[in-house]
Amino acid sequence: MRDGQDKFARLMRLDQLLRMPDGCTLKEILTDPQVDIISERLLRDNLKELEEKYGAVFETCMYRGRERLWRYKDTGFSIMQQASKDMEIIRHSLENLNLFKGDPRYDMIRFYLMGLQKGFSETGLSFMTFDNNNEVVGLDHVEPILEAITHKYPLKMSYKPFNKDEFAVNIHPYHLRQYNRRWYVFAYSEDKKEIQNYPLDRITKLEHLGKPYIETDVDFEEYFDDIVGVTNYKNSSIERVVLKVSNKSIDYIRTKPLHGTQTELKELGTMDQTFIQLKLKINIELEMLLLSYGDAIEIIEPSWLRVKFAEITKKMSDNYKV
Repeated sequence: MRDGQDKFARLMRLDQLLRMPDGCTLKEILTDPQVDIISERLLRDNLKELEEKYGAVFETCMYRGRERLWRYKDTGFSIMQQASKDMEIIRHSLENLNLFKGDPRYDMIRFYLMGLQKGFSETGLSFMTFDNNNEVVGLDHVEPILEAITHKYPLKMSYKPFNKDEFAVNIHPYHLRQYNRRWYVFAYSEDKKEIQNYPLDRITKLEHLGKPYIETDVDFEEYFDDIVGVTNYKNSSIERVVLKVSNKSIDYIRTKPLHGTQTELKELGTMDQTFIQLKLKINIELEMLLLSYGDAIEIIEPSWLRVKFAEITKKMSDNYKV
């Protein structure tokens, strides 16, 4: 636990040590097996933080020989008392954020507060983590895009696709969406004359444009109802997809449906397989999702998608021949 421990975990361990009736020397704290390797100066800074932020009061007259012993004046004190108040404030903040559900900024703020509210125990050990990646490329574009959406003005976007030359295009942004730990902006493209989605990690530059903003009547509450992910092909129609699922995997798919339209075709089920139906537009995200289940899922309908997967799996099989 000594390497890579976060500061809050260290403060929680200090809180335990400082409640011990006999107290501890600075050296004993620094060599405690549950405290990471830090300098005495940093330790003193942490002790000062316990005073200033959490209201700790230390005993000042306890010594062992010439060494001062560090201990709370009231050994019943704990920074957990103040931390619990902080968690209550954060909990109320999360509840109040429900008022803004649907605002593209909602999830970002909510996940930030949930990160602050991460679980911890009195040992200082975290028991809850979040699968967020704050270092993902493109997050610096979120704020200017939100400003453009809010104040309704277009942007000149410089964009670098994978394995292609960079180009510039004027866009009129409408919506931000996160999918599979990647952020996308949905905007009207003056070049394509239609709504396109652009991953933020491929944007290299954004500039404010002083020209009229083209509004949209697209309801982004409904825009994603018929798809998995972010790709909504304009000219595609909703199709019936029938899948045969191994009963070893069906409970997982029941608790985490592939799509909101997922239903079971109970009349086709057997002891070993369950048949499920989806009604949606077939896109690349759905295909990648189905491939992620390997041999646990077999496509029955539509026939063209079954043929496509047969070709893909044959190529995969050829790749792994030994």
